[in-house]
Amino acid sequence: MEKILIDAFEKLQKREHLLKVIREQRGLGRITQEEFKKQEAQILDRYRLTLGEERAYDLYLRMKGKRSSK
Repeated sequence: MEKILIDAFEKLQKREHLLKVIREQRGLGRITQEEFKKQEAQILDRYRLTLGEERAYDLYLRMKGKRSSK
């Protein structure tokens, strides 16, 4: 379970980093809106969580929520 959760975190981190990079490129006018949408779709598809990773991440969030509410 921990290995799956670590994989999920790594994918989420990479995805957010790459999305941030292309948002900055779009904001600076280095890429067109069309190119932005194309790259965004590729990033989201490449770093999509598997069902097991989604379950592990959801369980982590629920456990984290229970701890912080105490």
